[in-house]
This record gives sequence, C-alpha cells and structure tokens, in this order.
Amino acid sequence: MRYLTLLVCLVAACSVFAQERGEKIDLWGDHPMPNTKGIEVQDSIANERVYKVGRPAIYRVSPTPEKNRGIAVIICPGGGYQRYAWEVAGWDIARWFADQGVTGFILTARLPNSPDAVDPSTISTQDLQRALQVVRARASEWGIDPAKVGVEGSSAGGHLAATSGVEQQLLYRGTDAVSRERFTADFMILVSPVISMDAEITHMGSREQICGKNPTIDKLWRHSIDCQVTEQSPTTLLIHADNDPAVSPLNSIRMYEALRRHKVPATLHIFPQGGHSIDLGEQPAGTELWKNAVERWFDLLYGAKE
Repeated sequence: MRYLTLLVCLVAACSVFAQERGEKIDLWGDHPMPNTKGIEVQDSIANERVYKVGRPAIYRVSPTPEKNRGIAVIICPGGGYQRYAWEVAGWDIARWFADQGVTGFILTARLPNSPDAVDPSTISTQDLQRALQVVRARASEWGIDPAKVGVEGSSAGGHLAATSGVEQQLLYRGTDAVSRERFTADFMILVSPVISMDAEITHMGSREQICGKNPTIDKLWRHSIDCQVTEQSPTTLLIHADNDPAVSPLNSIRMYEALRRHKVPATLHIFPQGGHSIDLGEQPAGTELWKNAVERWFDLLYGAKE
C-alpha cells in the first residue's frame, strides 16, 4: 500500500511539473518555415538559457479556469538577441501572469545569429508574428479573447516584442489558415527595452545582431522602434530603471515620446533603482511596485479582476 501511495504521489508530482512547464506548440508545423537556408539547427538549452533555436515554439502556461480573464501575452525573454534568459524572463513571468488570470506564451524565436538565417534582421520578428497568429487561431480552444492578445518583452526581448506593434506588413508568405489571422499585438508591456539603434543610447550587442557591424543609416532607422511608431501602434506600458547600466532609460523615454506624438495611449514608469534586473526577484524599495503597475494597467484596459 505504501508503494502504491508513493507511485500516486510521483505521478501527481510529474503531472504538476508538466503543467507548470506548459504545453509546447511548434509555430510552423507543416507550413514552410521562412528565412531558412535549409541548415538543420538543434535547439540548445543550458544554464537556464536558450542558446540556439532550430524549431521556433511557444510554451503555454494557462491560469485556472476560474481565474481566466481571456487575456493572452506572448513573452519575449531578453538576452541581447544572442540567447534567451528563459527562466527569469520567461517561465517566471508566465507563471506570474497565470496567477493574474492571464495566459502566458513563452516565445523561443529563431535568433539572428542562427547559421540558418538568410536575413538575420527579420527572422525573430517573423516567428513573433506567427506566434500571435497561432494564439488567435486557437483562441477559443484556450479560452482567450482574440482581441486581447498582446506582448511582453524585456531588454532585447522588449525590442522584439515592440516590433509586433510597429510592423505593418506580414514578413512571410502565408499559405495556410493561420497566416490569415492578425499578426499585430493588441497591447505591449516593455520592461527595460532596447528601442533605439542610436549609438548614444542603444545596447550595442543587440544592435550588432540585428543590423550588423557596419549598418547603413537606413537600416538603423528601420530597426529603431521609436521611428516606426504610427497611429495604429497599440497601447503600451513602459517600465525602466533610471540606473540601468546596460540599456539607457532614454530608450523608454523615446518610445513614450513617439507614442505620444502619434496619440497612442502610453504609460511610462521609471524607477530610481533596479538596474537592468527588473524581474520577479527581490527588488530595491519602490521598484517592486512595477508588478502592481502591470496589474493595475490590465485592470484599466480590460476591467478589474472579479
């Protein structure tokens, strides 16, 4: 009897672990994956980071049915466009969103440094656009309102997330039903985001991955998110720390100013402390309120939790 009880406990523990890690959804399935040379790349995960992505995917972490608010967020972890900090800026965030009644989808898009990339500057955005379409295509199955699908991103992941709010063209040739879904975000939450490619304020590692070592002025302009904002860009929440040593808060300020110029509703919080480590871990006094800001912002957008 003791062994049976132990077996039941082990099965239950495995079930909880599997649920916690979420369902993996291949983004391209049978649809031809764009922007590829045909080189096979194996996924590589080590030390809580993703270093290589061969098959882009999203990992679903859903709230309990009684908490579900019908909101979905594609989560873009940071890592300088060279890797993904997918535990602290992916799984932790997704579980926290689920506790707020929001379905989180952790994105592992192909990285610009992939040897398979034909055009490194667009490869991650193509996968993000597809992720937004996949979530909308299966929204009813997952209890999601297709008009409440947004993005969250931190650091370089903030740059990637923001491309879904400013890119007005589908960056791949769609031939299936999924590709007919809307590919832009309904809202954006950008934490310590890389926004501008301006050498004075950008994160140079991210810039080099996207634009190359000797980019043209046109390419820098094209990948500066603040320069691409339009009246159609979605409402945005920006979170940054004034003492961020890696990504200047001027990135968030420029994005806020661009959104204001185009009359897009935007909210900006710059905390005195927090460095480049605003996450769910221990924060300096005051900075921990960034979570409250996100919760309140959702309430203002979609109504308070019941």
